[in-house]
Amino acid sequence: MVERFERKPKLSVVVVVYNMPREAPRTLHSLSAAYQRHIDPGDYEVIVVDNGSDPPFDPGMIEGRSGNFRLIRIDPAPPSPALAVNRGIAEARGEIIGVMIDGARMVTPGLLHFALHGARLYDRAVVASIGWFLGLDDQRWAQESGYDKRREDALLKSIDWPADGYRLFEIGTVANSSINGWLLPIAESNALFLRRELWEMLEGVDERFDLPGGGLVNLDIYRRALELPNAELVVLLGEGSFHQIHGGIATASDIDLFPDTLRRWGRQYETIRGRPWAFPTQDRPTYVGTLPRPALAHLVRAALDPIPRENSGPLGSSFDRSLWSIAPIDRPADPGIAALVDLAHAEFRAGRFEASAAVARLARHYAPDEIEPQRLLAHAGPWLRTRMPPDDRRAEFHLALGEAYRVLGKGNESASEYRAALNFDDDLVQAHLGLSKLSMPGDHYLVWLERLHGALEPETYLEIGIARGQSLAYARPPTLAVGVDPEPTINAPLKAETHIFCETSDVFFSERRLAPLLNARPLALAFIDGLHVFQQSLKDFMNIEAVCGPRSVVLIHDTVPLDEPTQRPDRQRKFYTGDVWKTVLCLKHYRPDLDIFTIATPPSGLTVVIGLDPTSRVLRDNYDQAVARFTHTSFSAVEFILYSALNVIPNDWDLVQSRLKERGIM
Repeated sequence: MVERFERKPKLSVVVVVYNMPREAPRTLHSLSAAYQRHIDPGDYEVIVVDNGSDPPFDPGMIEGRSGNFRLIRIDPAPPSPALAVNRGIAEARGEIIGVMIDGARMVTPGLLHFALHGARLYDRAVVASIGWFLGLDDQRWAQESGYDKRREDALLKSIDWPADGYRLFEIGTVANSSINGWLLPIAESNALFLRRELWEMLEGVDERFDLPGGGLVNLDIYRRALELPNAELVVLLGEGSFHQIHGGIATASDIDLFPDTLRRWGRQYETIRGRPWAFPTQDRPTYVGTLPRPALAHLVRAALDPIPRENSGPLGSSFDRSLWSIAPIDRPADPGIAALVDLAHAEFRAGRFEASAAVARLARHYAPDEIEPQRLLAHAGPWLRTRMPPDDRRAEFHLALGEAYRVLGKGNESASEYRAALNFDDDLVQAHLGLSKLSMPGDHYLVWLERLHGALEPETYLEIGIARGQSLAYARPPTLAVGVDPEPTINAPLKAETHIFCETSDVFFSERRLAPLLNARPLALAFIDGLHVFQQSLKDFMNIEAVCGPRSVVLIHDTVPLDEPTQRPDRQRKFYTGDVWKTVLCLKHYRPDLDIFTIATPPSGLTVVIGLDPTSRVLRDNYDQAVARFTHTSFSAVEFILYSALNVIPNDWDLVQSRLKERGIM
């Protein structure tokens, strides 16, 4: 078909083949006009150079193929493809010449279109594509696990190749020479495009690289091209060449012996060039093309986790991948703004970008010149284009703002945001906790427990409801500690001599487990944190008081309810106090001799009972009556007088300490 050669092509592609009857037809089809997109068939030619194949490459493999194909045979041929490349370049008629030194590499459908475009961007453009392996591992390793031509054929069939050549990225692995892909220097390009005059300046590839397969000849020509004065690297974003398994010199090498091969190639390179081979520089390359989604995943990996890890990477050694910060972050000097930034960081790390943006904007409002809120907004701000995110993210959004306003000391605004969060998720524990901190600011109840253990140094200690053992761990020698819980899951290191009973408190007391451990001593300190039910906490208190002394202290947890749903004895929410608060009302009514006060400590109060009388039978004699009287007391009856009804005092250690000293307990 002589008419195909009537006009001079703009682009010539030189493809070297050697003993690849299975692989070369796929490579050539990927270069054909039936496969390549956005380029006129008359604008390019493909020169196939058979480097001494045995048997010779079949001309029938190019006959009838759409596009302009020519076949040249070198016979006899040297073991290196260098001569074949130069012969192909000499035969090329295009203004732009691309070289594929390995004919076993299939390419993507836009390679020639974007290569032609990229080569015209600069007078000395060096257009490189990324190299890939077919298969989902380095082919040398893959072959050790049975990867072979049959499995590769099946892999290609699974993506219906060649219907959409970009699906090659779905079954490909970035080759070692391009391990960090587009963003850090690559070692070579297996589809390299230069203007004709640049090939002439380079005098083609260096035929002194005469080892089988060419050694480092392809790496050499790529590096020399980039070292030309005024060379401009152009990297094709979404195009690549995919190596098929075929028994080539590099990929067929034993994985353990390949380093020796590389050293041999390196020695030849140093002999020829007078210097060791090193990665070429890649200073601000120009990117051309589109990026298919499967390739994008590899690009993101190359940006975030370049190989090897000691490499500073394209984003620099200071890059914080959790916050997308390239430079180290300067913490604001103002503690309130710093706390807001910490909160915005936490939301950003959790992927709640709308919430992060809202908190960062709040921080910026109060500190307009602070840099970090603005940097965060550059990344998270576009997620929050309106005042509110979609409803499915509103709960966490309002929660974050509730925390932010609490940090700023704006209680009304904070409470409003927490309640808004609960409107979207009525079981959001953090919102309930936030509201409890607003109503009872200051030290957490665990801080109080640790403080009381340190101040009282109790000889004996009993805890009902030990859960994971966090509060039980506050007991220190010489305290004798006893824990009761039907199903404890202790993960805290216990420090004192500790006896744990995996049973209910009713069984524990009915079996008189405590008496032999106390050995006639009074129980000095007790903490009731078992079932959050009035009747049970009252019963536990009665059993505990019977073994106490006049200087003993009993602590009852969860005695300040937050709201009606969370105080129900039949649990309705994850945040849960139950109706333990009724125990305080009951003790006040039946035992006015006791000294009872409740510390306003988050999240749900801590009641202290002192002035105990182990001989008293008032509660035992009136237990049924007390249960009947207080079980049905509604939360609404005390909601607006809660603090006075429960004898709530401020979260203040000095105040509590003075009460204990008055009783002679400290």
